[in-house]
Amino acid sequence: MTQTAADDSIRNLPWLIWVMVIFGSISSAGFGFDQGWWSAVMSSSQFVQNFGAFDPVTEQRALTSQQQSLGTGLGYVGVIIGVFGGSPINERFGRKNSLWIQSAVVTIGIIIESTVTTSYAQFLVGKILVYLGGGIATSVIPAYQGECAPKSMRGMMAGTYNAFLMVGGFFATLIVYLCQHIPSNWAWRVVVVAQIAIPAASWVSLPFLPESPYWLVSRGRLDEAVIALRQLRGASYPAEAEVTNMQQLLEEQRERQASATWAVCFSDSVHRRRTIISVGSQIFSQAQGISFVANYQAVFLQQIGFKEVLLMAVVVYVIGMAANLIFMGTTDRVGRRNVLLYSSAMLGAFMITIGGLTANGPASMSYAMQVAAVVMLMLWFFCFQLTWGPLAWVLTAEVPSTQVKEKTVSLSGMGAYLTGLVIVFVNPFTQDQIGGRVAFIYGALSVVSFVFTWVFVPEVRQRSLEQIDEMFLDKVPTRAFKSHVCQMPGDITMVKGEGEEFVENA
Repeated sequence: MTQTAADDSIRNLPWLIWVMVIFGSISSAGFGFDQGWWSAVMSSSQFVQNFGAFDPVTEQRALTSQQQSLGTGLGYVGVIIGVFGGSPINERFGRKNSLWIQSAVVTIGIIIESTVTTSYAQFLVGKILVYLGGGIATSVIPAYQGECAPKSMRGMMAGTYNAFLMVGGFFATLIVYLCQHIPSNWAWRVVVVAQIAIPAASWVSLPFLPESPYWLVSRGRLDEAVIALRQLRGASYPAEAEVTNMQQLLEEQRERQASATWAVCFSDSVHRRRTIISVGSQIFSQAQGISFVANYQAVFLQQIGFKEVLLMAVVVYVIGMAANLIFMGTTDRVGRRNVLLYSSAMLGAFMITIGGLTANGPASMSYAMQVAAVVMLMLWFFCFQLTWGPLAWVLTAEVPSTQVKEKTVSLSGMGAYLTGLVIVFVNPFTQDQIGGRVAFIYGALSVVSFVFTWVFVPEVRQRSLEQIDEMFLDKVPTRAFKSHVCQMPGDITMVKGEGEEFVENA
């Protein structure tokens, strides 16, 4: 009896593909870890006593506004530099070597952070380096996962970037919560030192991971690409045929556009369309409110009178991990475009409801309204982590052209973190002026996200990267992607019947 190619493909994949699922994205956990502990540690009395300045008004030590701004803002600057610098590293040295470099940068940053005594400047230098490593990971991981994944698993594998952000954030907030009553500086130093587990996991796993077959083909290393494909698909997989497809497509792209420069991402009409989708999805992922929720949820909860904000931070990341696990199990079945459309409407409704509940300030809120606001916030976070959070990274892995993939992925990461940087700096002042009504702004941006998705984002579920390239080159309309019949074959997958054979999927 013949089984479906997709099911059989997953069942017969070698163990290395599952190592890729876990360890190919683990560097992103370090970035999520650092994001998770920073906002909590700023409220740590031990951290404030060590680095804060004496406030004559309150007669207590406190971090100045400048210290808080530098600690948060410079981290985002480090990410942006890392994303921008990660592109040439990724392009020249390959995905695997770039992750080695990323792990080394993060390790140096952690050493600088964890050995600080009283110098806040030294602490910031370490923090910038850790975030810079996070930026390099942002430019490498989506490309690496997307290029190594079979099409039946590409959504799940590309989505692991966001999933590990949640895993890292969860463990960071949990450590801060458990260590909050330690009387010494170890109340905050434990979580800083614990970050070293992430690059250590990379050092252990990277020797076992193959290089991206697409990158090897782009460098003319065809024999190595065949070996890498067989490591990822199985020893009997006809990798030569897929390498030939990759090589043919790359040559067509090179004939069409000789130079793969940054300008080509915008000057060439096909590349420009793909850049708009990749960068736009990242911008709207941030603009709908995740930077507000991730960085200012504690302030928001305190403003409406909620207690145990550190515990709630842990709960939020548990919700995020659960949502990402559901996403990884369903995304290659339900697709991309419709999920983004429906979730934009839901996210907008949740934010507008939060704005309505908190519009008149905490004094006018009953206990029931406080609970409702917190529930809406948790539902928003669950919905976001089930949809836009990971799907933006999936599109970043799927949509860019092979010819300018490194540059498009870097532009996408910069779009995300520049948007986040603006929100981090602007939101506190806006929230001071209009309070909970700031949620109306994010709700309105969800409406804009719906329009963006309707106009630009195609459905690319269960399409090979070669087929996606073909549809963009043929300028297939956005809403016709789902039903379009490609000339280029899809991934080659195994179908069992009387014996075993491989077929090319149309």
